[in-house]
Amino acid sequence: MDTFFKWYFIIVGGIFILTLILKKLESPKENILVEELSNNVTEWFIEMYPIRKKSPRIVISGESSDYAGTYTFYKNTITLFTQNVSDYEGIVEITLHELVHWREITSLSKDQLYDKQLKEYGYENHPQEIWCRTVAAELTKHYIKQRV
Repeated sequence: MDTFFKWYFIIVGGIFILTLILKKLESPKENILVEELSNNVTEWFIEMYPIRKKSPRIVISGESSDYAGTYTFYKNTITLFTQNVSDYEGIVEITLHELVHWREITSLSKDQLYDKQLKEYGYENHPQEIWCRTVAAELTKHYIKQRV
């Protein structure tokens, strides 16, 4: 009987450790899928709304944030925070939301206006945030309809 329990705990423990190792190996793969999807959304957006501006760099971050995504004008970078968005539709919508910011904020003065309005209206009532949420929600429907 002691031999049975010994082998039982060895096998169960081995399976547990193997499961932990496999989960660690899957984590980078998840970021690659998020990155591929957000890059695909970016290509689609630029094809639909071409402008001469250099495409933004997409950064996938596992860090904690109050936001699902951000656009930084002076770095021309969109950052997606995977802790706050994880499903397919959410990734598409937040990527599109940030791309609308990228399309709208084309100069330092527009970036400063965004900050000024943020202080005046707050995030939820910010005129550009309202615009970005509305446009991104509608474009998400079109993207999914065309690509899925």
